[in-house]
Amino acid sequence: MRRLPGWRALAGQLAVGLCAALPGLPALAAPQLDLTVRLEPAQGNLSAQALIALPAHEAIDLRIDARHRITSMQLDGGALRASTEGGLQRIRIAASSQPRRLELRWAIRADAPDAAASHRDTLTAFAPQIGEAGSFLPAGGAWYPLPFDGAGPLLHRYRLTVDLPAAQHALAPGDRLSDTVRDGRRTVRFDMTHDSEGADLMAGPWVEAERSVRSIDGRRLTLATLFHPDIADQAAGYLDVAASHLARIEQTLGAYPYSRFTIASSPTPTGFGMASLTYLGIDVLRLPFIRHTSLPHEILHNWWGNGVYLALAGGNWSEGLTTFMADYALREAKEGDDGARAMRLDWLRGLSALSPAAQGSLSSFGGRTHDASQSIGYHKAALVFVMLRDTLGATAFDSALRDFWQMHRHRRAGWQDIRAAFERASGRDLGRHFALWVDGSGLAAPVISEAVAGPGGLTVTLQQPAPPYPLEVPLHVRVAGATRVEQVALHAAQARVTLPLTADCAELALDPDFRLARRLAPGEAPPVLREATLDDALGLTVLPGDERLSAAARTLTKKWLDRAPTVIDAAQPPGRASRMVIGSFAGIDGWLARHHLPARDRDGEVVAWALRAPAGGTLALVAARDAVALEKATRALPHYGQQGWVTLTGGRAASRGQWPAATAWTTVCVR
Repeated sequence: MRRLPGWRALAGQLAVGLCAALPGLPALAAPQLDLTVRLEPAQGNLSAQALIALPAHEAIDLRIDARHRITSMQLDGGALRASTEGGLQRIRIAASSQPRRLELRWAIRADAPDAAASHRDTLTAFAPQIGEAGSFLPAGGAWYPLPFDGAGPLLHRYRLTVDLPAAQHALAPGDRLSDTVRDGRRTVRFDMTHDSEGADLMAGPWVEAERSVRSIDGRRLTLATLFHPDIADQAAGYLDVAASHLARIEQTLGAYPYSRFTIASSPTPTGFGMASLTYLGIDVLRLPFIRHTSLPHEILHNWWGNGVYLALAGGNWSEGLTTFMADYALREAKEGDDGARAMRLDWLRGLSALSPAAQGSLSSFGGRTHDASQSIGYHKAALVFVMLRDTLGATAFDSALRDFWQMHRHRRAGWQDIRAAFERASGRDLGRHFALWVDGSGLAAPVISEAVAGPGGLTVTLQQPAPPYPLEVPLHVRVAGATRVEQVALHAAQARVTLPLTADCAELALDPDFRLARRLAPGEAPPVLREATLDDALGLTVLPGDERLSAAARTLTKKWLDRAPTVIDAAQPPGRASRMVIGSFAGIDGWLARHHLPARDRDGEVVAWALRAPAGGTLALVAARDAVALEKATRALPHYGQQGWVTLTGGRAASRGQWPAATAWTTVCVR
């Protein structure tokens, strides 16, 4: 899992839309709310009270979900009414010459979380969930009165007191001041002393474990796990790894901005990061690699996204920067150049599979809602940071990030603030770079259009289509088995450079390490499943035969694909378009033979693999032993899109892998 802020971003967009249609209020200082909650998970109920002290000459505009029942609302002891607009109840109080006191009481009735929900279902789930297995009330869903001004949701501070059964624990962003049990009830108090995006409330029948560590600035920090009993034995391992990753990030960016970091388990396949905590599905936490992949990603979000907050407009930069500094940096450190190259290639495979219509800009990315948006907001953005570091150098790059953090911590910031930090650190004007890579859409497509070897050296001409991106193209030159890398500036449609040549022949390769955000050339890399599934023109062939297997195939495509594919008859040969073909072992084997394609070479209960058709289209092939095997594999299979092939047994991956990419060298000799 990765941090998935889309629920907050989408809720914010709804709110901004409402504000835009109504007269705005002047911006006010960060308000503070005093919230008191009584949670009854067994009954699916919550009752709550909010006290807000309004200073003189201060107005406030509050929004709460219209589905929640306001039981009383008083302003200085007098009754007050809310209006309903666009699914929200709106409470607008004008400024007064005297301090005022607002008291609001309300009740929430919610369903228990659906353990059968898919991960994709959780990405836009704003409605409160209350149940004994777990409760989740996201701030972005306006479960309590959120403050606004004319631009949108306001950062705010809060105190939160939660009263719930003693067998349950509660969690919210901020400092935990106390946790006491008396007469069968537990009372937990939280205090958010920084401007924040809001109080996300979680609860569950958790077992708590804690670890005390020392921050780089000398403070004592508390690391904690709140795990369901059946995974409580994993707490020590998670705390060990969390301490290591937190210390590593502090060395790069500075002191951790909160007093606690908590890892909590959810009964649904959730992957959320909030200030001072992460909320991950039970089954996700069971996976042995999560503590080394998702966990460092979530910890780093306490700097990016939950430490410096996203501007209300202009795009979500935090996912790409966190992917670069967590996922990518760890791959660099653990596996060296080869591992980092493989990750960049994987990103480019996904991006190159997107049609031009699906190539959105980074400035329009709000949060992950499907695989295509992840390719852009996470992977393309990470590549933009790779290119910035390559262009500016590591010293200026790291200095810019530390400057950005110090200047904007606990404030909102956008891509333009990032640009300003990099310009200050490097002394360079990066306006065109950010205009094309952040505000523009698509990928670069540089090529070697001509290479001539002669007595004066090796003259190479590079070209790219419009709009021309500002590129520092790594041109690899191999002479007599020795390779050197020439950085060629390609800032316009064409650039020509003459390089020294010490032999009669040289071999050339353009960016074979995949350091540029560019469209892969046809045949440049072996296919992976995601190249087909990300294609919005994907066709689908379900081979005739067992009706139950056909039904399982249709269920799989609904869970795997972002849109309904075009159905293609099995008799139609593969062409230039991407296509998914699903059937039994015998059905798939026969289909491959009829269309003169390479035979299946792996066994398992379910085998899925990618294949490049002779006409150029990418095929995603899924062969199943029977309907039962395919039904069991339906939940896991969509998670292996980055693989060239995967075999599954009992619904779990038994083996997987990618075919290696080989560099295509162009030979040039003196005539």
